[in-house]
Amino acid sequence: MTNISAVSTRARTARSPTNEDTVSTPGVDTSSNNEQHTQAGPVVNKNAELITKFSSKAMDFVQRRQAVIRFVQDDIAASIDRQKLNADNNGRGNTNEFKVGSLVLLATQNLAKHAVADFGVSKLAPRFIGPFTVLAKHGNA
Repeated sequence: MTNISAVSTRARTARSPTNEDTVSTPGVDTSSNNEQHTQAGPVVNKNAELITKFSSKAMDFVQRRQAVIRFVQDDIAASIDRQKLNADNNGRGNTNEFKVGSLVLLATQNLAKHAVADFGVSKLAPRFIGPFTVLAKHGNA
């Protein structure tokens, strides 16, 4: 059998707000505990010391990262230059030059379907039409 008054007292104390001055932790001296928190002098100096150590380490980290970024950017620029040089030297591989009066075939892949003879099925359509005679040269073609 339980004691009803003890149960109701425990329930009331659990629900009621407590005053911080009246709360005490067993085995802990609250006066020395409060004094430790009110002295901010040594803690502030320690924080300043930590901040300078942290900021110097952070600056070292930032400088190393910036050096890596510069290295990577230089490497990318060199790679771009190298690829441009190769592309300029090799081109697209289409180095055919046609002279006026020569006969050429015309690829039908980029022409409209109705421009090529109607074979019914595009699978059977010719890949080239012609021959055509070159009448004039335009630009580098």
